[in-house]
Amino acid sequence: MRVARIAAVVVMVLVCACAQAAPQAQTKMTVTGTLARAMAIGGESTGWSIQVDPEISVDGKPLHSIEIGYKDAQKLEKLNDKRVVATGKLTHKHGVETGDRPVLDVSSIKESKTK
Repeated sequence: MRVARIAAVVVMVLVCACAQAAPQAQTKMTVTGTLARAMAIGGESTGWSIQVDPEISVDGKPLHSIEIGYKDAQKLEKLNDKRVVATGKLTHKHGVETGDRPVLDVSSIKESKTK
């Protein structure tokens, strides 16, 4: 009987640990705004953000800008300080100094035709 209780406790602990470690669901979204360089304490940044217009809400919090991750740095350099439309999956990254923050992993980015 004692072994069964210990086994049940071990199983419960493992289930809780796995549930906590499970990645958060990624949400696909499109944002429009001005592409700009970004910096953070300790270098905890992807280096780029979009100053969104209008403001967006992520996890119930209003955001004026969102950090982005994109594989083609040369394309981002060409679009720097321009109005862009970016589509990607919303993820969350954690840093020692910055804590948990939303990051848009961009799959497509292009200059916006509208102002």
